[in-house]
Amino acid sequence: MDVERLPRKKPRKAEGEATAKAEVDATATATEIDFSVLSAEFDDWRKSVATPLTSAELRQREKETEELLSGTWERFRDNWFYGIFPFDAVTTIPCMRFTDADLDHPYYAHRCEPSDTLQIVSVQLRAFNASLPSQLDVYGFIAIHDVLDRKRIMVFNRERKDCQTIDKQDSYLRLTGPTRGVLVSIDPSYIEVVLKAKGVTESEDKDLSKFARTVRVGCRYPIEYTSKLCTLEMQHYTVYSSVEATVSVKLFQGQWPLCFRGVLNASTAGQKDIQIALLHLNDDELPVDDDGFIKLSRRVVCVEHDGKLGVSLFENGAGEEGDVWFAAEKSRRTTHYMHVKKYSLWLQIIIAWSVCSRK
Repeated sequence: MDVERLPRKKPRKAEGEATAKAEVDATATATEIDFSVLSAEFDDWRKSVATPLTSAELRQREKETEELLSGTWERFRDNWFYGIFPFDAVTTIPCMRFTDADLDHPYYAHRCEPSDTLQIVSVQLRAFNASLPSQLDVYGFIAIHDVLDRKRIMVFNRERKDCQTIDKQDSYLRLTGPTRGVLVSIDPSYIEVVLKAKGVTESEDKDLSKFARTVRVGCRYPIEYTSKLCTLEMQHYTVYSSVEATVSVKLFQGQWPLCFRGVLNASTAGQKDIQIALLHLNDDELPVDDDGFIKLSRRVVCVEHDGKLGVSLFENGAGEEGDVWFAAEKSRRTTHYMHVKKYSLWLQIIIAWSVCSRK
């Protein structure tokens, strides 16, 4: 019996398929790239590259960039707590606040808990613009407004008539502060910088760095600011739960060697590799005050409350000549003696300890 073979039916197109295909074709047509427009834009860009800016246009662009960057300091000044705190006031809170306090007394028991502080290590000017001379006479100031009183704590401060001369081989600023422990928290503290290069006349002075930045507890990375003339780099770190150490040094026995070139440093056990310069010794005579104490450029260093502070003497080309270490205290004074064997002399090192407290 023959079986009737039915014709095979063609599958029906899904409903709406033709419509969808038409929409895709229309979209593809609408989004085709207009290469004529791109070609014209590329020609304009190529012409702008081939035709460099004139000197006047370059100066105008540099001026606009500098105004934009320095505007951070201008806005900082204009918005400074809306007049609640004096903008240019310098802190009157001294170091050694609790050195002579009886911390076991009930009055101090709730006031003298160690706080976190900012340790300023160094400030360097680098990446100088080719237009600057090989030597620069730098003046101005670097200050920090911390959470304790919001007033300036001076780190570097020189008048125009008392510049520091730097060059590209030695471009670190000789810091003179901070004058007390700089307290930091989750609330912002502020670093303020206004530095100038001295010209032949005051009208020829140039702005090297002029800016303001916030800093908080836990900050790790260097603070950098690049202007049209140079880059400023500030090295720092946070010291947690710290106490303040105010250093005094006296020549106790022996005679200071003439032509000594070196540096008196401080460091902490937690950051042994980081040296904080207290005094650069580049003159024949040792600078001393009327009481016989050496006039240090910096005196205040912060240390973990359960840590140690080291004071060391380095001679250029010879290395370390002596060091002493102190266990940190919350108050009182401790004294050690550093023996400098090479020159048969002793230095008396006195540390005045004070807890760093926000109260």
